[in-house]
Amino acid sequence: MIFDNTNYDLTFVHLNDIHGRVNGENNSISFPKLFTFLESLRNNKKNGKVFLIDSGDTLHGTPFANFSKGESIITLFNALKFDYVTIGNHDFNYGFNHLKSLINLQTYKTLALNLIDKNNNTNILPYDIVTFNKFNICFFGLLTPETYYKTNLEFINPEESVKNLLNNLENKNIDLFVGITHLGCDKSTKTINQSFNLANAFPKIDIIFDGHSHTEIKEKCIVNNTLISQTGSYNKNIAIIQLKLNDKKSKWKYKLMNSNDLDNYENNLYIENIITNIQNTQNSISKTTIAYSKFTLIGDRESVRCKETNLTQLITDAILWKTNSDAVLINGGSIRESISQGYITIEDIFKSIPFNNHIVTKKIKGSNLKEALENGLKAFPEPLGAMAQVSGMRVVFNPNNPPYKRVSEIYIKNNPIILDNYYNIAVTDFMSSGGEEYTSLIQGENINYYSSVEDIVIDYLKNIKIEISPQINSRLIYKIY
Repeated sequence: MIFDNTNYDLTFVHLNDIHGRVNGENNSISFPKLFTFLESLRNNKKNGKVFLIDSGDTLHGTPFANFSKGESIITLFNALKFDYVTIGNHDFNYGFNHLKSLINLQTYKTLALNLIDKNNNTNILPYDIVTFNKFNICFFGLLTPETYYKTNLEFINPEESVKNLLNNLENKNIDLFVGITHLGCDKSTKTINQSFNLANAFPKIDIIFDGHSHTEIKEKCIVNNTLISQTGSYNKNIAIIQLKLNDKKSKWKYKLMNSNDLDNYENNLYIENIITNIQNTQNSISKTTIAYSKFTLIGDRESVRCKETNLTQLITDAILWKTNSDAVLINGGSIRESISQGYITIEDIFKSIPFNNHIVTKKIKGSNLKEALENGLKAFPEPLGAMAQVSGMRVVFNPNNPPYKRVSEIYIKNNPIILDNYYNIAVTDFMSSGGEEYTSLIQGENINYYSSVEDIVIDYLKNIKIEISPQINSRLIYKIY
């Protein structure tokens, strides 16, 4: 019971965009405490039937999730007794084939109405109908068509998908339509793909449990007769929705709860042990040797923020290898530690590249690329987090010129760029959304989405035998004239 002494028919607990957070990181809600809270809900008959729901972007985002490629999160979701989830765009980070293998491990159901697997060999359901107290409840899932992963998949417009669903179920006497969506509800998402737009188009939808835009909906939000829930991100909050099936929606209850609200609940030992066992296994994995270097890889803050190093070039070369893009641009501030001479472990890579930035390839206009490079070289030779680190291109610039007027020549594949032409450029998702004042990259069209930088570098070192040298072949060429 959360709100009052009312006997509710249904209680929904909603999570979204947790990005691998399970341990109470940065004042988020820990899973051991969450489980105790969930069990208290389930054991109180006044709460009715309790459904536990997640709206995607779940399986990737922390070493705890990444080391096992999401399997650790599936193990915990099974233990917490989830009922339904949908898929977020980041849940494709390990590839669709691996995602399908994770879904096969689930004891709960994954719903995605607008996802078409061209190979037709997946356990993903478009919707699911359950009957409770003679009421028929239809749960359906939707993921954003802006998902970057495209291989063997087709993403149908959310409106078209819901229209077809409602037409197909017209004679099924559905009493409650519940959408579990990874669409978003702010300006970063096209209006046509937003959950608010879906609610305005289809008042038959009773509840939308949304994700993607990391929006905190703090109070009950009704859009065209549809209640919409979104909790923010990183498991900072959970949403609780309680209702009586015969009541008008105005009487439905909504509450956003944070870790402070769960302070009085004890950590569940069973869930704690699961996490500890996973971490112990991961600790042994982190010591795995993946390469050997005769020389130190330079990644200290003072170096990578003001010049190229053998480590920055290794990282950007790895991204170029993985994406087969025209060129790569990342910021030096995303690298934090050098790697000592000798055997290189997975732990070394994670310490050196700690931010879990993912790689996006974008269709960038030459003039916007030049503007981005100007931003990355505006402080040279002074240290700057935005410091440009590149592969696949050569940049000639004059550091004596004023900021944003320094770059004179840019070559991609040995050809001078044409400012009106477009190029396939790999950048981090952080920079893609304007981080470190790389605002000119926002305009580029997303082409594809890849795993995190550290995952790419590990893959590169495992598969490509490279001879690490203390010297570099300069790609950023400064000429004073």
